[in-house]
Amino acid sequence: MLVAIVRVIFGFIAAVLVAGAVQVLFVAGAGDILSGINASRLQDLGLLTLLAATQSAVFSAPFVFLAAAVAAWLPIRSGLFFVLVGIVVALAGFFAQYVGEGGTQTILNRYALAAYVASGLAAGLVYWIVAVPKPKLSQAGTQV
Repeated sequence: MLVAIVRVIFGFIAAVLVAGAVQVLFVAGAGDILSGINASRLQDLGLLTLLAATQSAVFSAPFVFLAAAVAAWLPIRSGLFFVLVGIVVALAGFFAQYVGEGGTQTILNRYALAAYVASGLAAGLVYWIVAVPKPKLSQAGTQV
């Protein structure tokens, strides 16, 4: 039981760090990354990644731990489940950001939506890789 809890926590940490990194990659753009980057800019992007990961963790923690509990209760091991949960949580964050806006500036555009969906997809995939135990194969090559 303790191993499962530690696995969920490490999976969550890895997932929010990846989600933050994906968000920062959308902000920085491919041109900035591919054109060569100096140490100062890399440090700024790393700090921005940590800030985005912290914000993602604060918002997504209740949803993710609920989904992890459901997945443990109904032994769900499918990567598709965790990717879909990541996308749904990211979309919830996107629409929460949109509803909380005031003024004429808005987040409602395709690029921002793509950034949120991509970060949710990546976070769900990383969580599945890190936190979900894979079925063991017997010597005959069948699942046990």
